[in-house]
Amino acid sequence: MYKKLRKLSLSGLMLLSSLMLAQAQTGSLSIKHETGTYTATQAAKRVVVLEYSFLDSLIAVGVPPVGAAIGTQAGDRGAPPYLRPLLTGITEVGSRAAPNLEVMLRLKPDVIVADAFVHKTLEVNLKAIAPVIMFNSRRGSYDDLQSQSLELAKLVGKEDIAKRLLEEQARLIQKAKAFANPKAPSFVAAVATPTSLTLHSTESFIGSLLEKLGRKNAVKPQGTATQYEVSLEALIALNPATLALFTGSFEKPITEEWAKNPLWQRLEAVKRNRVFVFDRDLWTRSRRPIALKKIVAEAINSGLLADKK
Repeated sequence: MYKKLRKLSLSGLMLLSSLMLAQAQTGSLSIKHETGTYTATQAAKRVVVLEYSFLDSLIAVGVPPVGAAIGTQAGDRGAPPYLRPLLTGITEVGSRAAPNLEVMLRLKPDVIVADAFVHKTLEVNLKAIAPVIMFNSRRGSYDDLQSQSLELAKLVGKEDIAKRLLEEQARLIQKAKAFANPKAPSFVAAVATPTSLTLHSTESFIGSLLEKLGRKNAVKPQGTATQYEVSLEALIALNPATLALFTGSFEKPITEEWAKNPLWQRLEAVKRNRVFVFDRDLWTRSRRPIALKKIVAEAINSGLLADKK
């Protein structure tokens, strides 16, 4: 009888110990971000995200947010096409530039994930709804966003899945580098809208990703600015031998107008027929696991990595 009670007691102690360990582990959820540290006793179940890269990351680990700044009802053109089939069940909370605070309040989120560059001025209003995590996504580098992917997965209790995804991405990039021409001249990458040309430096997401894929970026940051606008004359001064442009199918980029200028013909990239054009919805608006596979495939298939057309 004594042995039986002793066994039960030991079992009870082991169970209690396991529960205490589990509590300690869940209580240790801590995420450092641009404006502080988010702590919680358990993984978040109701997350609202205000940037497409965060949306991509959470869908990739199998925990879609309850709300996202998708933008289709707020004067924006909406989420990148590759994401649209994956948005079932996610409530729209306005656009990235103008998120709807009332809709977010009704969703009762555990936490809101915002962009430090875009939403800094809204942080106080967002905190009135729920705790806020601020990541530097829009102006972050490839390494920055990889780190953020891991933190977002930790937030929803899926860190193990994120680690596996990041390992897969590392292998994908190593394989893609085999297609890169090590003797190719440096490139310039830029977003071309109807009114401006914005260069993406070595510290931007696309600028740093293409370097990891084996091409050298000719554009350095200007102070803390990882992306910045330039004129046609400034582009001519850079005189890239390879030019990667990111444009939208819904708009006429400024480079089409510049192409009528005799100065455009002086560009080495134009002379070499090395002007590559990609969809900026994919290349510059998402920047996370699902988008990355498509971006790498296009970088290979287009001839950009090999510097061939």
